[in-house]
Amino acid sequence: SSTTTRPRPDWEDRAYCVCMGPRLAVSPQQLRVLVPPLVATSYKGSSGKVGVVGGCFEYTGAPFYAALTALKLGADLSHVFCDEAAAVPIKSYSPELIVHGCLRGAPEVDLAEVARQADEVSKWFPALTALVVGPGLGRDATMQAVAALLLERAVRASLPCVIDADGLRCVLERPSLVRGARWAVLTPNKPEYGRLAGALSGDAALDPADGDRALLAVAESFRDEGGAGPAIVQKGAAGPLVQRALGLSVGSRVT
Repeated sequence: SSTTTRPRPDWEDRAYCVCMGPRLAVSPQQLRVLVPPLVATSYKGSSGKVGVVGGCFEYTGAPFYAALTALKLGADLSHVFCDEAAAVPIKSYSPELIVHGCLRGAPEVDLAEVARQADEVSKWFPALTALVVGPGLGRDATMQAVAALLLERAVRASLPCVIDADGLRCVLERPSLVRGARWAVLTPNKPEYGRLAGALSGDAALDPADGDRALLAVAESFRDEGGAGPAIVQKGAAGPLVQRALGLSVGSRVT
């Protein structure tokens, strides 16, 4: 399945300037541009359409909360692309979500089946303005392979991505998936960040607890020759945000 790069709506361009550019001290006033205004000319879809890839037999709550939160923050439509075993539970949580039970976990990876499942999701890419990969995804080998292929296609299509939870395992195993991806955001919690720092910093002696130095080393490992790379938000009570733009620096703590 092929994907094409699409022009970004004006409000997404403004969001990029605030969140992804070199100016990292983000004020509440600046954050307000991330919430599309409700105006008379608005229509269904004009304020954003979010897709969440995740949800398996064991974990149905995480993709539900991710998709519902997108709606509560102003998005018009939220899709959940999940394992067939998770579809009915997630549908039962809320009538507001569009749930696609198009994924099938299996311990043995069949590349043809992985491509088929990825096609079922990526055919929706032209109708989405952002993709969230990982909530409730689980560790199933086939689900992980589908998620990795979807990340590869989304980055190629310049579709903004948030990579969270078990989606970060795809990045840990294949850092090249998001290397140079300026439209990607990684959101590791403390254990996930520790694994990223330990594996990707390139410094075996670097302690993940070594604050900004460790975070900068992780961010450096994801940048391309032009200096572009994903944003990293280390989750916690007050997590640092780092983004490679004109220069590599650590921004304000996100609370």
